[in-house]
Amino acid sequence: MNLEVLEFLLENENYIEEMANSVGVDSNASVGIAKLLKENAGDLSILKGKQTFHYEKVIKPLLEGVQCEGPIGMREDDEGNWDTSCVNGGVVDDESLYQSYLEEDFKCQICRYDAENGR
Repeated sequence: MNLEVLEFLLENENYIEEMANSVGVDSNASVGIAKLLKENAGDLSILKGKQTFHYEKVIKPLLEGVQCEGPIGMREDDEGNWDTSCVNGGVVDDESLYQSYLEEDFKCQICRYDAENGR
């Protein structure tokens, strides 16, 4: 678990609140579980019952498998669906995730490099 990103999310609770609202759970409980995880260095074994549910539905999607927007951002396909322009699997790698949240620019290392170098 990326504790640096978890701390950022706790300092910017709106990310947790928005995710909780999107899945229809209590955002205060989700924030509380994120704080509990931070206090316990990300140890998931301390979670029980509904805490695990909040982690799986709210916190984990903010820490793992975050979609890379690609070097040119999201693009619309012929059917009107939005898709990533990422050429590296479509997920922001753990090393780039903190920077992505700071800049609100969600790119994996390869897409970030391509975007910065005009590729």
